[in-house]
Amino acid sequence: MRYFFLAISLLIFIAAPVKAQEATPAAEVATPAAITQAQDQDITERTSPVKDKLAGYLQAKEPGSLNWNNWLQLSIRQAVDQGVSANTIVLVLLFPLVAGLIAAARHLLGFQGFGIFVPAMLAVSFLATGIRVGLILLAAIWVTANLARLITQRLKLQYLPRMALLMWFVSAGVLAVLLAAVNVEVLSSLSAASIFPILILMLLAENFIEVQTGKSRHEAVNIIGQTLILAVATAWLLRLDGLQKFVLLNPELFLLLVAGFDWFVGKYVGLRALEYVKFKKLLK
Repeated sequence: MRYFFLAISLLIFIAAPVKAQEATPAAEVATPAAITQAQDQDITERTSPVKDKLAGYLQAKEPGSLNWNNWLQLSIRQAVDQGVSANTIVLVLLFPLVAGLIAAARHLLGFQGFGIFVPAMLAVSFLATGIRVGLILLAAIWVTANLARLITQRLKLQYLPRMALLMWFVSAGVLAVLLAAVNVEVLSSLSAASIFPILILMLLAENFIEVQTGKSRHEAVNIIGQTLILAVATAWLLRLDGLQKFVLLNPELFLLLVAGFDWFVGKYVGLRALEYVKFKKLLK
């Protein structure tokens, strides 16, 4: 358990912004300006200023005539003009890249994890809440879920009622964090987050509990820790403005590159990077 908290603390430290000076007492409360700033950086919100920025990229580029290499871009432009959110389109286009990178981390680097779905969902949640706040919220959910597991084990309930009661405890813990968020600056972006990323984090608590009960402590810590590393890395990638712009303006090329990358990863049958380290003595 202590290794899990060390991993969370390290990831929070890495994700924390550099402060130029000490915060004043007035900064202890999440101000409307802080909440607005958090919304400005959230690509998952349909009404965030990021939407206008992405739509501006489309308007700034000349569409040209219909051709084999711009038909998808023209379709996207038409959809955005008809009211479809540019944020949604960018996230849909980027999601295959997230899945491909997670698969590559498993097959090329040797990372363990919860497959593709869990780290991908965590990445989208961290994108909405902010990486630092998302890790804090996930740690709170994990602690609450473990305490709930210890309590429900003594009650000797059937599986589904036990998991429902566990979700009751998790919901109470998340509610406490949300109520505290309005008074803590570091959690200010949580006040602006929609319910869906928070629900995703809550529902993933079941996955963390299952791996702890079905694996040894060392294996569980490795799987959870490496899943968090993948989620943080891909969430950071999704926030890159240059990548969002490239995907929106060159969707055909981007999708072809991702498909080619997936094909390359799928064809690789050699040792993984971590296996070279693990079996270094045997390979000599």
